[in-house]
Amino acid sequence: MDRYHIALFIHLVALLVAAGATAVTKLAVGRRARARTVGEALDWHTVLMSTSKLFPICLAVFVITGGYMLAVTQVHAWSTGFVVAGLVGVALLLINGVFLATKGKALKQVLDEMAKQGADRPAPKLVPPPLLAALPVINTGVALGVVFDMVTKPASIPIALSVVGIGMALGAAGAMRRPAPAGEGVRAS
Repeated sequence: MDRYHIALFIHLVALLVAAGATAVTKLAVGRRARARTVGEALDWHTVLMSTSKLFPICLAVFVITGGYMLAVTQVHAWSTGFVVAGLVGVALLLINGVFLATKGKALKQVLDEMAKQGADRPAPKLVPPPLLAALPVINTGVALGVVFDMVTKPASIPIALSVVGIGMALGAAGAMRRPAPAGEGVRAS
């Protein structure tokens, strides 16, 4: 056992935590959308917001442990394609996460106000703008592109960034295939 392999283990644990958090947040979004009362929608939104706090921690762990493994092995430079693509992927995920968190806080305020008038009232039909609905799926595509790069380790920056771009495009295509929510509702901006 050495420090490199401990760092690799922590790196992989962060990946598992991020994957688990993704599953919980996707479940919470679905349950929030099907909530029958304002209180239930608020409860699921709170689960979503609490769980999403794990993502920036995981991103920091990825960068710290990945940087440590690069420094220890001295086989690859920070300018190697898969490393650059990983850092770009982390930046994209962080930016998208901050945007989603800001929108989530605004929705929480709306739900809090509605709950003050009665948490047992029927939940509104929440209709997110298309970009807001697509970003989580796009983030999954970016993450899968980065994981592919980390496994295959392309040295070429254009190739490695193309893989992340393909992941992003596949995520966007997957998000566009989802049916739009029926009917009018509260705009979840």
